[in-house]
Amino acid sequence: MNKQLIKARSRLVLDHPFFGSLALRLRFVEDTSVDTAYTDGQVIGYNPAFIKTLDLAQTQFLIAHEVMHVACLHHTRRGKRDKERWNVAADYAINGILEEAGFRQPQGALLNPCFSDKSAEAIYGLLPENPSNVDDGKYGQVRDTPSGDIKQTEAVGRVQLAQAAQQAKSMGNLPGGITRLVQEMLYPSLDWRELLRYFLEKAASNDFSWMCPSRRYLHLGLHLPGFYTKELGPVVIAVDTSGSIDTDALNRFVSEISGVLEAFDTLIDVLCCDREVQDHQQYDRQDLPLQIEPKGGGGTDFRPVFEWVENQGVNPCCLIYLTDLECNRFPDDVPAYPVLWIQTGNNGYPVPFGEIVQMK
Repeated sequence: MNKQLIKARSRLVLDHPFFGSLALRLRFVEDTSVDTAYTDGQVIGYNPAFIKTLDLAQTQFLIAHEVMHVACLHHTRRGKRDKERWNVAADYAINGILEEAGFRQPQGALLNPCFSDKSAEAIYGLLPENPSNVDDGKYGQVRDTPSGDIKQTEAVGRVQLAQAAQQAKSMGNLPGGITRLVQEMLYPSLDWRELLRYFLEKAASNDFSWMCPSRRYLHLGLHLPGFYTKELGPVVIAVDTSGSIDTDALNRFVSEISGVLEAFDTLIDVLCCDREVQDHQQYDRQDLPLQIEPKGGGGTDFRPVFEWVENQGVNPCCLIYLTDLECNRFPDDVPAYPVLWIQTGNNGYPVPFGEIVQMK
């Protein structure tokens, strides 16, 4: 065992627990066939002659660098991309995060603020086919996983990522860049339209039907009723008309709501609200395609919409609120029905209940 690598890893466990926790899951393997170092998600291979040229801080960076490749699943995501170009893209993707986490970048490390918050795939597409003037292997490479089951490898990797993040968070030492990475890796962003439809499908009442037998038991010769979506109950849709929702966002939103009426034969109550409910309209399939004229323009308060639902005696299967969330006036009580906030923009307050979908 290389004493300097062991010492650097020990310092990571104490000073940077997220990186240290993940580093403990990788074995150090001496490999003189490589100029510097590499990882394939199972080991960190290293040339001992190269390690001798590094001081302790540089060795910590090297280990953290390889750990970040594994955390980002770079060892499973290359596909048919060029190896050298993929390594360059992957280095650019992680070195900015390492700098933000407090690691001292060695001279020559690949770092470009233009690639901040971009994935290795996105950076790969921006690089020339044959990157020049780049000593890609200088501080360690990422190699493809030797495991044949990539999905299983990625599943295990995500579990380890979550555990390392939780451990670092409990110690009060989880850098902001790592927090964002964990969110992206564990909860990848989906198209808001897909999430909206999934939310509504969950809200729909369901039933069993002999007309649609369950496929799960057909191979056993058993014909049992299948589970199917029967109908969607009343839906309340609120539009923040405080003046911060632009026309383009509203038109995209209305288009998707029209799609809801095409898929479900239901009633939709649409409320325009700024500081108070300014307008109420009810729509069904006969009103397609929908056209909603925003009314309002004052300040923002989310409470009047929920008060309207209670005062009108409406029992919605769900409530959907289109807003930028730049207001902290929420109801004190959590409603009995599910709520989906469709957020425009990147700012806003955290919500005390419901789910959030980012409109992009």
